[in-house]
Amino acid sequence: MQGLIGLQEGTLTPENAYPCNGGYHWGNVKMGCHAHASPLDLRNAVAQSCNAYFCYVFRNIIENRKFKDVKEGLDRWVEYVHSFGFGRKLGSDFLDEQEGYVPTSERYDRVYRGSWNGHTVLSLSIGQGELGCTPLQMANLAAIVANRGYYYIPHIVKAIEGQDSLDRRFYEKQYTMVDAKHFEPIVEGMWRGVNVPGAGTSSRAYLPGWDVCGKTGTAQNPIGRDHSTFLSFAPKDNPRIAISVYVEHGGFGATTALPIASLLEELYLTDTITRPELVQQVKNLPYALPSRYVRKNDSAKK
Repeated sequence: MQGLIGLQEGTLTPENAYPCNGGYHWGNVKMGCHAHASPLDLRNAVAQSCNAYFCYVFRNIIENRKFKDVKEGLDRWVEYVHSFGFGRKLGSDFLDEQEGYVPTSERYDRVYRGSWNGHTVLSLSIGQGELGCTPLQMANLAAIVANRGYYYIPHIVKAIEGQDSLDRRFYEKQYTMVDAKHFEPIVEGMWRGVNVPGAGTSSRAYLPGWDVCGKTGTAQNPIGRDHSTFLSFAPKDNPRIAISVYVEHGGFGATTALPIASLLEELYLTDTITRPELVQQVKNLPYALPSRYVRKNDSAKK
């Protein structure tokens, strides 16, 4: 989403390359990253899931000189994020749908007494910090990228016997603030991450003939093992499925969430599973609850 906003705002081109030497560094500020080639352009930054790249992208968005200050820049960024369905209810027919949370300049003014800048809120660049997203919103993001800029309000009911149609709102396209043309380099990056050997973090999601697009994620967790996530859709063109998997305390995105999502995609697209070894791996995956949830003398669980 950072890349898409940067492209729409004109602060980023697909060819822009930024360095990553173990992460993003600026004075005493550091955002860590895993080892990969450097510098990277946008497509390869998506494929390699580079944290540093999107730190630069985010700062260039909110510190754009067309804004009078970083506060105005952040609030413009918030408008984009809301258009992708975050920080608000999507209006689905799911029970107890939640809004999530997208922080504004007003919140940071209150917390930091008006004294903050792009580095203060840098965790937003990789979807962390104060940003709160629901699993449904993340799956919807996968659908938005697959559709190149729009989504239908998620709904669990496909049809009702005796009724001609559902509520009209479920048939209406909901557009983001980003033009369709800007989605192609993001889609290409997600495709490379799965389908080009050694080019990205999502290669284990490869399904022959299905042009799977994917993006791993590992969300830091202060009370235990990191959370594992994987965002995906397939096929690349004329997509049939969009999916987001989150595993609390699952570790790296490629380790836990990715194989679960990949098996679900394979079953949906082909009506069969051809990788029993991956099924067994998923069954054997350990998960680690934070200590406050584990009763004394409890044995390790799978």
